[in-house]
Amino acid sequence: MTSYVRNIQGNCVSLTLIEVDPDEVRLDPSNPRVGFSIRQLPDSSRNDAACNLLLVSQEDTESLRRSIFRSGGVQEPIYLRADRRVAEGNRRVVAMRALKEQLPDDARFARMPAWLIPEGTPEVVIQDLLNEIHLGSVRGWAPYEKALQMRGLLAGGLIEDEVGERYRITAREVRQQLAAVQLMDEIYFPMTENPQDPEHRAKFSYFLEYYKNGKIQEFREVIPDLPERFSRWVRDAHLDTGVGVRKLAKILASTEATRLLDVVGFDAATEYLAKERPEEQELYAQLERARARLEAMTVTELVELGESPDRQKIIEALAEQAASVLETLDRLRKAC
Repeated sequence: MTSYVRNIQGNCVSLTLIEVDPDEVRLDPSNPRVGFSIRQLPDSSRNDAACNLLLVSQEDTESLRRSIFRSGGVQEPIYLRADRRVAEGNRRVVAMRALKEQLPDDARFARMPAWLIPEGTPEVVIQDLLNEIHLGSVRGWAPYEKALQMRGLLAGGLIEDEVGERYRITAREVRQQLAAVQLMDEIYFPMTENPQDPEHRAKFSYFLEYYKNGKIQEFREVIPDLPERFSRWVRDAHLDTGVGVRKLAKILASTEATRLLDVVGFDAATEYLAKERPEEQELYAQLERARARLEAMTVTELVELGESPDRQKIIEALAEQAASVLETLDRLRKAC
């Protein structure tokens, strides 16, 4: 058997390459792709059969099954704990089971390669191993799955600073990741028609931006049900882009714009803001930035302006054009 020692965050783990029957390993119920649905079941039902059914029902598993069939078997070994519980590779196991059942006489689908993790390896070290696998992999962790891994590391005994160091982010960013996962698990997924739809997990970035945006968080005190409403806006596609979430604070500052977001959607809310607040329109936003910048000019800049005829001409032209626009507006008003 092939073995090698892998250094995982300072822990040396000896991995052994073996071949296993896909029916003789156990799926991991904490797998990010099935975790939410599994947690809705009673403890007695959180088993291999439930995991298998949930994974089989997902479209990407069927795509993987076809890929494994074309390749003549699994090429990339899965990772197994000592008790034969899958650490990494749940979907490959499910796909191989389907092929084995479909083609019982084909030896290519009877067994699959696996790296066996030695008995006694702490779970936190196994989680670190999975992080290294996915951070260095082409496919990598999806953002939602990465956040779940962070939660797993914390549950394994690490503190936020240690988790942040592994992901090269701050402890505060770790807390934001965990808050986003919790909001999805506790409020968003339960209100969706099919929590297992991969499209839902792909919206994790919206929930992360929700917690990262300090201006949005300021409204949580005045809008107590904001987490529920935000989840509903995402579910109903009233907020369906990251840009929309970043602009949410401006909408929340207006009662009518918020109502329109509730009833109609993001476009209606922003159109209302553009009428209610001209600074929200591109032209006026540029003018407001220019006005604020002029107001903030330092003494040094004013001295430089006084020494530069070219710069003075720019300011004078701007003033003349603004005066001309206001004069034209005045004539239009009198004509009406």
